[in-house]
Order: sequence, then structure tokens, then C-alpha cells
Amino acid sequence: MSNPVADIAVGISANKTFHYRVPEEMQGILFPGSRVLVPFGSRKVAGTVLGFPGKAEVQGLKSIIETLGNPLPTELLELARWMADYYMYPLGQTIEAVVPKAVSRAKQKRTKYVRLLMNPIPSGERAGMRGKKQAELVRLLSDRGEMSTDELGVFSSQTIRSLRDAGLVEIIERDSLVSSAREDFTPSGPPELMPEQTEAVRRISETVSSGSFGVFLLHGVTGSGKTEVYLHAIKELSRAGKGSIVLAPEIALTPQLLSRFRKRFGDRVAVLHSGLTDRERADEYRRIQSGQVDVAVGARSAVFAPFKNLGLIIVDEEHENSYKQDEGLRYHARDVAIMRAKFQNAVAVLGSATPSLESYYNAKNGKYQYLRLAVRVDHRPMPEVEIIDVKALPKQELYSPRLLSDIRQRLEKNEQTLLLLNRRGFSSVLICRECGAAIKCPSCSVSLTYHKAEQKLKCHYCGFLTTPPDKCPACGGIELSLIGSGTQKIEEELQALFPAARLRRMDSDAVKGRDAYDKLLQEVDRLEVDILLGTQMIAKGHDFPAVTLVGVVDADVGLNLPDFRSAEKTFQLITQAAGRAGRGEVAGEVIIQTMNPNHYSIQHSRTHDYEGFYNEELVFRTELGYPPIGRIIKLEFKSPDESLAAEAAKTAQNRIRNLMRGKDTVLLGPAPAPISRLRGQYRFQLLLLSQKREAMRSLAAEGRNAVEERYGRKCKVIIDVDPVNLM
Repeated sequence: MSNPVADIAVGISANKTFHYRVPEEMQGILFPGSRVLVPFGSRKVAGTVLGFPGKAEVQGLKSIIETLGNPLPTELLELARWMADYYMYPLGQTIEAVVPKAVSRAKQKRTKYVRLLMNPIPSGERAGMRGKKQAELVRLLSDRGEMSTDELGVFSSQTIRSLRDAGLVEIIERDSLVSSAREDFTPSGPPELMPEQTEAVRRISETVSSGSFGVFLLHGVTGSGKTEVYLHAIKELSRAGKGSIVLAPEIALTPQLLSRFRKRFGDRVAVLHSGLTDRERADEYRRIQSGQVDVAVGARSAVFAPFKNLGLIIVDEEHENSYKQDEGLRYHARDVAIMRAKFQNAVAVLGSATPSLESYYNAKNGKYQYLRLAVRVDHRPMPEVEIIDVKALPKQELYSPRLLSDIRQRLEKNEQTLLLLNRRGFSSVLICRECGAAIKCPSCSVSLTYHKAEQKLKCHYCGFLTTPPDKCPACGGIELSLIGSGTQKIEEELQALFPAARLRRMDSDAVKGRDAYDKLLQEVDRLEVDILLGTQMIAKGHDFPAVTLVGVVDADVGLNLPDFRSAEKTFQLITQAAGRAGRGEVAGEVIIQTMNPNHYSIQHSRTHDYEGFYNEELVFRTELGYPPIGRIIKLEFKSPDESLAAEAAKTAQNRIRNLMRGKDTVLLGPAPAPISRLRGQYRFQLLLLSQKREAMRSLAAEGRNAVEERYGRKCKVIIDVDPVNLM
């Protein structure tokens, strides 16, 4: 066929693909997954070949401009198709999110190498060479085998060509790779496993060896040695020539995890995360493609590491919200990891001390296989947890006498203290200081948010609006106040209380950049910090052997956020923070300051009782149809014009309501987003709840269509499938 047609997914915001003509010089070399540059309007954009239809959809097709390097592997193209469909996002832009920009948007730079053909060259032949430079170059190549032309800068091109013409060397081209920084680790042997760890490794390895798809939930208490299970399972895979991906919830945790893996596997480990330069990322990507590594360690996007023979994907701390992308393609790396494992007949392992309700629900119902690590390594005791009711404290007091006394004792013993401030960027929950209850929405069972400008309490799920009460609806108390204060203020007060203490703060304001974060962690490891004060960052996956006291200063802030997951997030955060204590030789202690000492999330975190928390929380989720019982899709409407954003949300609501009959779907809203204005954009949202995914998806699409038909680009509509952040 002359001038065949290619169906191409273009990297733009369009829910369709486009046809382009294939120039004669490209015919026969393109295939599904080939990356190409195509004209689109006045621009040139990257695209991916999907197939070759029999005829063009329109006349006068434009032609592909050129091919780009690194085609998308078949297994990743299949995964991208699933993601685009599931997350209701354009396929072209989905593919752009899967392939690193440094790899996808340009041809790979190639470098000439000079390689010795005769090795060793008889000394007589060397003597007969014309000129010292030729002999010197041959001697050098005899030691090195081959060198790039950049390394041979002292030799003229004429010297190199003359040796080539004599048949002594050859000149070859190869992709130019830039090595990212890698420490020179000597691989070390593994420690002896505990019985539960041994059983977990056995079951994972058997499933991998069978070549069949499987998902495991590795539920291990903090300090139970989940990482060692990962390392042993991967060792079995590397022997079989299969690749593994290990995901960490944040870039900041990647260096620690990477260090452990490189101590075990040396330089057969790659790293992938957004903190690398483009060239470093491209280098690691190609090392994986070429089979030079066994393991790729990284944050969310490492789930797309291009292993051809993938055997295992590990999602460490699988419950963490940071696995969910909150802009652009709103994918959840945990769920994508499971689907990728399914497409490649691999095994996915989800690890956590506090699993998400969705994952634990799937394990309880047999969808996932369940692995339990119930004790700490070497049978170290779990920390003792004490709950302090702070309602009796004066309003301005942040620390209970008990917590201050325990901090003082740790300073005297040269032991470390970790203080968790359970804070967010805003604190607008009205709470009763007499009974500890927050003012909640009567329909949605989430806390109402106080809007200072309007002096109103609003529900950011259903739009319920009310005036702040004079008395607490629960107990009739009159001591109502907004809770929360900034970490910087708390740091200043703590330093005044302990002027000699070496105090450091770890939050996004105090620690900027991966290097600063690593430096602070090294200071903690070297015992140069007495008190580490921080937000959620300090509770995630760290191993601080000298920390013997953990204090949760204000457990209630997270508990009373307007989010149906607030109890789950609070339980996870407190339990994870508590798990930082007592991981060394000295037993740990945890103090939780709270206005709600009897709340089930607080009580179950005191006893490290995940099962008890899960059972109580599931009752609440079942009553209202929230996940894991049902599914959620969030529609967000954004515009610099507040009234237009509100009207657009109402337009979508009307379209959806007209089509909802018989589809067993609940519609909540529209209501302002909890952060109602962000970066100059007013935000309103609708929530769809249903157990029927396809019916809910079609309704969400109709709501988006209604707004786009009426307002065009004046209002942006964002569909978030399985949202984690409802703020």
C-alpha cells in the first residue's frame, strides 16, 4: 500500500486519536509503540503509533515528520491504554506520563567509539606503524579495549582513520549514556530471617516461579522486617533473570531504601524519580531496557520502569496518599502496579503496618493473598502508648506536663525524641473543648469547615451551610474554638522550654530539596539531634534506633478534617509515628495528646490494633457506601470566575440527575472545595458514589460533556477516579 496510514495518539488534551500518512522512508519500520513527531496545527508534538487502519478517516492527511527514539514497549502501551480508560484521561497524554520526557521527546545522542580489532598486536607490527601516535593509540587500546572519541582527544582524526584503514581498529556508534551518581557498594550478605519472614518469602517466591499473576498484602507491624522480605524475594528473582520494581511513597525515602538495596545487589540497582536530571533519568531508563540492572527503586513513576521480563512489583507503605498523583493524570501507583503485574504475569506485593482499608478489605475477601508479620525483628517489644486528655489544659498550653517531663528525661539520658505535629495547611475545624467533639455535617458525617469571611460552617461534600452554634450539639458546652497553630510557632516555644536541646524541624518549609532532607537524616543518625519536630514527613518509614520517645502533640487536627477518611488517616499516622520508637536496644514510649481520648482511632492506635480499627471503621463506610464498599469519582470545576465555576458545577449536577434513574448512584454536591480558591482558580466539586463502576463513569463523562458544551474553555473540568485528596 502506498502512503499507508498510521493511527497515532498525540500528546494533547483530546479524547481521540488521529490519522497521519507514513512517508515512504518510514514504511516498514514503524510498529505499535513507535514514537514519532507529528504536526498538529502550528505545533510539532510527540505521538505514539497505535496501529495501521485500512483507510484514512479524512482526506488530505498530514505526514509524520520523523521518528523518535525509544519506542514504548508493548506491555507499557497496554498499560497506558488501561490507564487512559480507567482514569478517563486522553491516551496521548497518558503515554506522555508513562515515558520520561528525556527519553520520549528527542532522539538519543550517539557517540563514536574506537575499538581495537587485533588484541594483542604483535610487537613487530607495532614497530612497523607509521608514527609514534599510532603506536601510542594502539598501546592505549590494548589496555582499555575501546574508548570514546571524546576520551581520545589528544589523537587526531587522521591517526584514527589510518589505523581503521589498516584494519587494526574500527569506529562504532553507540547511545551516549550519562551515569547518575552511584555509590561504590560491596554487596553484603543477608541476616537470618524470622519464621514469619521465611514463610512470606517462600509464598511470594513460589508464585513468582509459577509465572502466574498474584497480589500479596504483606501486613507487618512496624519494625517487623518487611524490607528484608523484599530483599530475599528479589534475590530469588534475579537468579532467574527477572526484574523487580520497588516503590517508595516519596522521593525523600528513596535514598534510604536505595542504600539498602545497593548494599545487597551492588550496581545492579537503578533509581527512578523526579529528583534526577533528565539525562540521569534517561541513563537509568536505558540501563533497565538493556538488562544491566535487576532492580529499579523509586517513587511513584518508577512503576513504569521498562523491564521486559518483570517478575515482581513491591509497593512499600502501600497506604500512603502520595502514591496518588494529584494533577494531570490522576493515577494511583499502587493500583497501576497491580494492573501492570497482571498484564505481565508478575507478582505485586503491597507492604504496610497500617494497610489501606481497600487493600485489607480485598485481602479479607480473598482477592489478595494475606501475609502477616505480627512481631518485631528479634522479638523487640512494641512501644508502650499512653493517651493524654488535653481538654483540661489552658487554651494556650501545647504540651502536657507528662510529655515535657518525658522529654527532659530523654535529654538527660542522651536519647532522642520525635514530636509529631498532625497539621495541615489550614486549621478551620470548630471543636468543643469540653467534650472534644467537632461540629459535623448532619448528612455526611464529616467535620464542617469554618469560613471566616462569611462566618459560616460549610460541608464540602453536600454543600450544607449553617451558622456556628453557641453551644456544642453533643454536650451543650459553650467552650467552642478553632484548633491548630503553625509548626514554626511550636518550634519557638519548645526551644524556649529546652534552650540547651539540639532541636531540628522537619517539614516542607524547613527542609527544601532532597539534599537538605538527607543531610538532616544523617544528623539524626549521628545523634547530633536531640529533638526532631515535624509533620507527617517524620512518620514515614524511618529507622531511628536512638529514638525512645515519640509524642503526638495534636492528634485531633487530622481526625476532624472534612474527609471521610480522616479516622483512617489519623490511625495510620499515629501508628506509623509510634512505630519509630524503640527500634533499637532501648524500649520505646509513645504519648498521644488528644481531646478525643475515647475515639476508636485513638484507642486502637494505643494498642496497635489494626483489626479492631478496621472493624469499627468498616461499619461507618458501609452505612454511607464509601470505599471499600463503594467507589467514588470526583468532578472538579475550576475558573477564575467564582460564579461561573458554581454555575458549571450546577450544570453538571442537572445533567447527571436527569440520567441517574435506575443506576444506583448517589450524587453529593455541588459544594465549594475545602480549599475553595487555589492559584487564582475558584473550585467547586461533585462526588459520585456507587458500587457500579461503569454506570458511575458514564455519568461523570456526561457531567463533563454538559459543562464543555456550554462553557467551552471558560471552565476546566477535572475527573478524579478513586480520589484520595478531597481537599
